[in-house]
Amino acid sequence: MTLAALKQINPDYQILSINDPRFAQFGLVYSQYDLTEIEQWMGQNVRVDPQDNQYVPSNPALESLAMIQQIGRDVFAGMPIEAGECTGQTSDFSAIEYHQGSEVNVILTDVVMVLGKRASLEKTGQFNPRQEGLLFYIPAGTVVEFYSDTLHYSPIKVWSTGFKMIVMLLAGTNQPFEQSLNTTNQRIVKQNKFQLVHASRTDKIKQGIQVGVVGELIRLNPLKI
Repeated sequence: MTLAALKQINPDYQILSINDPRFAQFGLVYSQYDLTEIEQWMGQNVRVDPQDNQYVPSNPALESLAMIQQIGRDVFAGMPIEAGECTGQTSDFSAIEYHQGSEVNVILTDVVMVLGKRASLEKTGQFNPRQEGLLFYIPAGTVVEFYSDTLHYSPIKVWSTGFKMIVMLLAGTNQPFEQSLNTTNQRIVKQNKFQLVHASRTDKIKQGIQVGVVGELIRLNPLKI
C-alpha cells in the first residue's frame, strides 16, 4: 500500500488516511463523481514540470467540463466559480493560507495535505504545523472539499515525479487585485487569499508577505517510481 510505504520512509511523521475520523473537522470527501472526463483532459493537456510549481487559478477550458460544472453547482450552490490546474514538486510545508468560502481539490496524483484550523492561528497570530497541524494522505481520484476555516497550502508530493490536481474556488480567488486594496489586514496577498509564511520563505517575504508559520519545517521524502 502507498500510505504504508510512505510512512516507512518518513518515520518521524504521523501521516493519516483521508478516511481517519480526524479529517472531518477540516473537510468532506465526495465519492459520487465520475472523473473519467477530467482525468482524460488533464492527462492530455497538463504536464508536471520536473522542477517548478505551476498554478493557474482559472482555466476556461477546464471550467467548461461537465463534471467540473456539476461539482461547482453541488458545492458552491450557483455562485460563480473558477477552476484551474495546480502541479509541482513540493516536498515541504512552508506557508499557510485560507479563503472566505470552501476550496475543492480534485486530486489527480497521490498527495499529502498538511491541515490546521484558523482558530489555532487566531490564538497567537502564529501557526506551528508540527504541533497544531495534521498530515493526511489523499489518493489520486479523490474529490475533497476543505472548509473555509481550514489552513492549508500547496500539496506535498507522494511520488518523486511530482503532483497534479485541480483547484476550485469562488471566482476571483487567488487573482491579483485590479487596483490597490485599501485594507488594514496584512494577511491579504491576493483576492480572497489570506497567507502567512515561514521565515525560510525569503522569496515571499520580499513580496511583503508576513511571517506567521513557526517551528521546524515539515519535509517529506517521496516514493520513487
